[in-house]
Amino acid sequence: MVLENKAYVPTLAIRASEMNGLEFLPGAAKDRMAPCFLLAPWASSNSLERTITRIERAFPNRDYFLDIDRYYQITNMDSVPQQELTRLMDPADCFANWVSFVRDHERVWPCVQTRGQTEDQIRTQIEEFQNLGRPYCMRIVYDRYPYNMEEIAGAFAAGGAADFAIILEGGWTRDPLSLAVWFEGIISGSLDPINATVPVVLSCTSIPKMFSNYNAENPTAVPFSNRQLLDQVARQSNRARVIYGDWGSTRPREPGGFANRPLDRVDYPTENAWYIARNRDDEWDFRDAALAIVGLPQWDAGLGIWGEEMIQNTTINEELGIDSAQKNVAARVNIHLHRQAFYGLPSIDPATFDEDWQDD
Repeated sequence: MVLENKAYVPTLAIRASEMNGLEFLPGAAKDRMAPCFLLAPWASSNSLERTITRIERAFPNRDYFLDIDRYYQITNMDSVPQQELTRLMDPADCFANWVSFVRDHERVWPCVQTRGQTEDQIRTQIEEFQNLGRPYCMRIVYDRYPYNMEEIAGAFAAGGAADFAIILEGGWTRDPLSLAVWFEGIISGSLDPINATVPVVLSCTSIPKMFSNYNAENPTAVPFSNRQLLDQVARQSNRARVIYGDWGSTRPREPGGFANRPLDRVDYPTENAWYIARNRDDEWDFRDAALAIVGLPQWDAGLGIWGEEMIQNTTINEELGIDSAQKNVAARVNIHLHRQAFYGLPSIDPATFDEDWQDD
């Protein structure tokens, strides 16, 4: 059964912070998750093959879900990887280019591409993945809800029950609990024809989009209610397994970027909140912010993972730890992924982890 031994399905964009945060996780944490990566060109690479190489360096010798990142902006059709990504979005011959790409990468559990497809066309794509012996996925995104949902459900219902999973993706929201009605409606309505043993992942993110309002002598707690959302929807559902998902403390891509360099800050995830250390008035640098974090009653200091050590090192010298916004996000992702992978379990002795991270 797909996801039988997995407790967590994070959605991860192909960006440096996410890839570094995942790469430096202990193997024991990686074993408890099955990420859904959103395929897009990696940095200044000359092929999408570099993206797969980067994914599998961060998540080695493990299977993972893969979908096309439709938040990614195609800006340069002279770029080879952007040309490749455009071809994968081509629906011709039941998304034959996507099927071929999946065929070439044996660790990929593909998200079935359903945009504009009839039930028969979707079944044809599913059969291709079944012939490859691959688990596959139905991924339904809130802000791109498909007009052909009935055809999608019909095709998946005909495909069996043991070899696929469903990801319901809420994307970014101010309040995860506001998505409960949508999740419950999809599960009780659109997914009703599908065998109740098929696992359903609930995913969304509420990480702040702007941090300019965070300016205090003490770190500010930013609660997130994804776990409450999961519990609420699962209680109303007839599904055998409803699994936790989120964006690893990040959010979908958006156009544009920072007009100015963001102020130094350090973020620290707990199981149900992020603590934001940022103080413009006192002109904090990363070291000041890290010192504020380690002074929190919520500071653990016993996780024994890379992100925690990055914060600790920053209290000594920024050059040993966090000295950029990207490194802050990577450390935050690392700690968040670890905590959610082991959510609700007793503290784990770091000495039991089977892999040591190496600081490159």
